Amino acid sequence: MNRGKNNKQSKKKNTKKREVDLFPALKNTVDGDRYGYINKDGEVIIPFKFTRAYDFNEFGLAIIKENNKFGIIDIKGNYNVNPQFDNINPYKEGRAIYTEKSKMGVLDEKGNKLRDVVYDYIGNYNDGYAVVAKMNGKSSKYGYIDLDGKEITEVKYMHANDFNDGFGLIKIKDREFALIDTQGNISNTYNFEYVGSYGEDLMVFSILLGGPYGYINRDGEIVISPIYCDAKGFNDGVAVVSRSNNNIICTHGVIDKLGRQIYGEIYSDIKHLGEGKIALGLPIGDNSIFPRSIYAIGDSLGTLLTKFIYLNIGMYINGLSYGSDDKKTFFLDRYGRIVKNLPMVDGSGELRAKGGIIHANIDYSPYYLDKNNKFIYQPNKEFPLDKKYSLIIDKYKPNINYLIYIPQVKGIHDENVEKEVNSKLRKISFYIPAKEEVIDNEPNIIEDQVLSYNYYGNFQILFYKDNSLIIDLLGYYYSLGAVNGTPIRKTCAIDLLTGRFYKLKDLFKSDTNWRAILNKIISGFIENDPSYEYVFPGSFKGISESQDFYIDKDNLYIYYPPYKIGPYSAGVITFKIPFTQIEDYLNSQGDFYKKFNG
Repeated sequence: MNRGKNNKQSKKKNTKKREVDLFPALKNTVDGDRYGYINKDGEVIIPFKFTRAYDFNEFGLAIIKENNKFGIIDIKGNYNVNPQFDNINPYKEGRAIYTEKSKMGVLDEKGNKLRDVVYDYIGNYNDGYAVVAKMNGKSSKYGYIDLDGKEITEVKYMHANDFNDGFGLIKIKDREFALIDTQGNISNTYNFEYVGSYGEDLMVFSILLGGPYGYINRDGEIVISPIYCDAKGFNDGVAVVSRSNNNIICTHGVIDKLGRQIYGEIYSDIKHLGEGKIALGLPIGDNSIFPRSIYAIGDSLGTLLTKFIYLNIGMYINGLSYGSDDKKTFFLDRYGRIVKNLPMVDGSGELRAKGGIIHANIDYSPYYLDKNNKFIYQPNKEFPLDKKYSLIIDKYKPNINYLIYIPQVKGIHDENVEKEVNSKLRKISFYIPAKEEVIDNEPNIIEDQVLSYNYYGNFQILFYKDNSLIIDLLGYYYSLGAVNGTPIRKTCAIDLLTGRFYKLKDLFKSDTNWRAILNKIISGFIENDPSYEYVFPGSFKGISESQDFYIDKDNLYIYYPPYKIGPYSAGVITFKIPFTQIEDYLNSQGDFYKKFNG
């Protein structure tokens, strides 16, 4: 028996596993999202104080985030590991990968660090082993560690894939790949341009750079000729392959281990669902190059179990999956049929049976139901700013792919002012892509329209004090086929007594050349501060009339969206300007300054 299997079995013997009936729950607050834990009856057991919270695992531990750091708590809410890490991945095989100061390490099932296990990269464990990497200048070298953090190979390879079925696939050098066993011994080598996706004794390979692709076995023999523009690894005895009919559009099909066609290459998308099930997608909408899909469920033997009626389908777990159409989300049985005696909910997202209750994550809102479709817990849709004002979370979803949560203020003494403030917040919250029709200041989006983009919007409160509110209206726009989406941000500074939305000019004395000093300061940042070296040369044209900005007690922040003055990778580019640097220009007796800094 190999060392890896002995190692895995010894860990299991010494680990006490348990089922924990506590569930992470969300509460909306003036300080943002806060998470705590409830029991099966919806009673709050661990208070809402975390900014992120994950399920308790089989060891009675849960990963949380507080004060921008990750830690681990036990079932009483006590810290097993204080919040100190930049990230902690969910536990897998009794191990969690953490990130701390740009380095990565491993936590065991009790939350203890594995000593002397520090790398530039560590992947999640699979089959008892994890890929690790060390940076060497601009290149990386890869290897593997076991559950104790011991290296089973030197960290010296050009690349390494997760262990699967007792082997790890490595790249030794260009045109030389190998399978490595759990002892760190090379089982066989393969001299091809590309080898990848080992599983079920087969690997994807190509003779030429960029394909076409086929399959070889562990002995390096060609089993399926390289004829595909893309090929995925085998799962449940089948693999997804693709052909190109015009060098632009790839259509997908499914083959068995002999290369026989299970489903023809006619589909726009195919997904493995687990437990021998496959989601088969046909194109819908006008985007022929990057289409959306409508799905049916088939099995790995080639039997189509359903019609093409689902817009989203989840993985199968213990014979259950979930699916969505354009209005509802529901459970699916092993034959792809809607389960009538389990909840069906409005909206799109995920449904899972968890600890005897139902967890729903629908339209980015997590909540819990019993099996009779009654709420056990759901997040509040209104929260107080103070004793006078509150914010209502108004959901706007005209289409499955367009969703915004819009803030609406409640409690303004003058009903007309309240109506005006909320109308303006609503209007600013909308994102209207180019060529989209507008009716009554709203995007004209039809419910069954197949959009060529996704849009999700929400908000966060930056500051509130004595009738004065600064709120960020945030969004994310993604055009199908794009490499990246576009973050959207609009900040509103509002006087809730008068309903006034302040502009940047309201912060300054009208008889000063405040624009010139801001332009000079920002130009200085760009020219002299290395942290702004990514700004496109000549892209900063000066402060505009509609300049995006926000303030806190001590600083002014000027910001620009991605692509405006810098690359997407730079994100929202922000310049922080202390008030002390511009105090001669500030209208310190003006309403704006006094309300937010008085």
